[in-house]
Amino acid sequence: MTGDASTRRHQPRPPRRPHLDPIPGLALPAGDDDAAPSLRARFEAAVAPGPADGAATRDAEVARSLAEASIERIAEVVYGSNGVFLIELDAPDPAVSSQPLRAVYKPVRGERPLWDFPRRTLYLREVAAYLVDAALGLHRVPVTVLRDGPLGPGSVQRFVHVLDEPLTAERAAKLESQLRAVAVLDVLINNADRKRSHLLVVDGPSVKAIDNALSFLPYPRQRTALLSLGGSPLPGRLAKRVQDLARDEERMTALRTRLRRLLNEAEVIAFGHRVVELAEDPTYPILDDWDGRPFEWW
Repeated sequence: MTGDASTRRHQPRPPRRPHLDPIPGLALPAGDDDAAPSLRARFEAAVAPGPADGAATRDAEVARSLAEASIERIAEVVYGSNGVFLIELDAPDPAVSSQPLRAVYKPVRGERPLWDFPRRTLYLREVAAYLVDAALGLHRVPVTVLRDGPLGPGSVQRFVHVLDEPLTAERAAKLESQLRAVAVLDVLINNADRKRSHLLVVDGPSVKAIDNALSFLPYPRQRTALLSLGGSPLPGRLAKRVQDLARDEERMTALRTRLRRLLNEAEVIAFGHRVVELAEDPTYPILDDWDGRPFEWW
């Protein structure tokens, strides 16, 4: 990323945005697990509207296939802190019709408990991140849905093939604006774990953002490999997307309704505040050099 981060951090800070700008070292309890609906009840409520509800128009068909097509093969992805599986579906890949549609399946039963996130909610947060991405029209998160798979309820995200050829300097430069779009998404979903390894370059070239589960806490807790953007203004077109969403009550109401099926009320309210605060002051939050960096997992 470009920009002089050290210069920006020594400039006078504007008034603090309470749902965006962190207090270094602050961490609060994530909520009362016992007060949440049962796993099955929450899952059934979340899937009731159908897999294409809230999906980007261009993703609707893939969303239905991910949720409804028969699973032909399944294999565990062995490197990871939670249970993750690669599945192959009885549906064609829309990009390569001769190949089957593949997806990453994250069952709730494979989630490792975390002290700062309510238990049995990470798979729901994966889908919530996609819905926000779709509402903004960023198209950085691969289409992600809920389904009841071989190991029970979980999230299913379309598998993307990483580009296996080196980028020229000119092509790499075109990814800069896409990284800034990912950073906007991460501000709004309050992503606490944006590692470099979660940013995939696919054919196009295009940047896709995966592993979005550690998000939507109701207090500022953003950690990101895109730390150097802190204090810089959002590009005009991205600022307009946020402002258009904030001003469109119909779209915001629909998005909040969808998020309430996946998140608790405090998290949905905080998300709404982040949209408003970023729309009013379209500047990336200044994060602490230590607290704002994710712990890398290689």
